[in-house]
Amino acid sequence: MNSTMPLLNVTTATNAITVTQAGDYEINYSLLGTASVAVGLTAAIRNNSTNIASATMTRDLSATTESVFSGSVIVTLAANDVIDMAVTALLAATFTLGDGTNATLSVKKLNA
Repeated sequence: MNSTMPLLNVTTATNAITVTQAGDYEINYSLLGTASVAVGLTAAIRNNSTNIASATMTRDLSATTESVFSGSVIVTLAANDVIDMAVTALLAATFTLGDGTNATLSVKKLNA
């Protein structure tokens, strides 16, 4: 997002959110963009650089056709876990983000 939303018990870095308290969290995410060539592309929400299985999507994209990856997942996180979003492909390709709000990532603690 172009701006940071209100924060409580998290810190942010470029493209990452670090939770400071252990607990159950709802993670919401969205990614909008196009691939430069037809390619199988994987978008994943990661916890400490490891894909969260229930928040990993692989899709075959056509060249220059806009595609949306979005979802929501509830996970248990430890204090200091780092959440981020990654896009990978098996072939060399450029993924270009869409216009406007093209990527969002939010983390919300569910329990006290």
